[in-house]
Amino acid sequence: MLEEDSHVRELAAPYVLGALEPDEVEQVELHLLECAECRSLVEAERRVADLLPFLAEPVSVPLRARRNLLERFGPPSPLKRADDTRSRSVLFLTRLGWVAAVTAAVFALFLGWNSTRMQDQVNKKNSELSVLSQNQQTIAQFVSSPNGFVTNLQNTGVASGAQGGVILNPTRNAALLVVEGLPKPPTGHSYVVWMVRGNDHVNAGVLPIDSQGRGTLYITMPEALASFDGILVTEEAGARVSNPSGTRMLAAHVGN
Repeated sequence: MLEEDSHVRELAAPYVLGALEPDEVEQVELHLLECAECRSLVEAERRVADLLPFLAEPVSVPLRARRNLLERFGPPSPLKRADDTRSRSVLFLTRLGWVAAVTAAVFALFLGWNSTRMQDQVNKKNSELSVLSQNQQTIAQFVSSPNGFVTNLQNTGVASGAQGGVILNPTRNAALLVVEGLPKPPTGHSYVVWMVRGNDHVNAGVLPIDSQGRGTLYITMPEALASFDGILVTEEAGARVSNPSGTRMLAAHVGN
């Protein structure tokens, strides 16, 4: 399934070439019904695919193969028949060359597309490793900080089984929020984390949740974290919201 603000850019080329699985085809076509930008991209990819036969030179057929093919037309007969036979042979060989050229071009395009997808996966894994390293650094800083502390996130009763905690390091003015058992939000919705001070709420970022209901968020603020007295996790219809108006999922007290 497509993520919240994504398009089908990386699926456009394989869609035009017919290289997608049936469920991916359905996914792309449903998206194209509502996205003019991706429809334009698919049309552009179709125009590129139409030019594929001209991207490679015709493959030369060995002389021996040509001779064997010509012999199949029988012994020489009248001149006109011989000319017709040669014409048909040349036409067949030309078409054979174009088929080989198109096949090679499509295969090269597929390899390029597959290489791009593999690179995207590598970049995603590197990003995940970077986040993990950052989280581990936060935990290490907490352990080494005499002022650091941990507070539990209390379940409001909306998501049964959801739980978590917050590790705060006032010395570094950083915190790590960790949850588990929280279901992925509906399409178009996000879990937003708020730093609470009285009646004021500051958007601290979106809490990503994986397929197993786990999520972490590294929190840094321009203001001192110690100046806030609570943390709140809500489900909102979007990520860029200035005040919580959705369902309250988890909450914690962080004041002294």
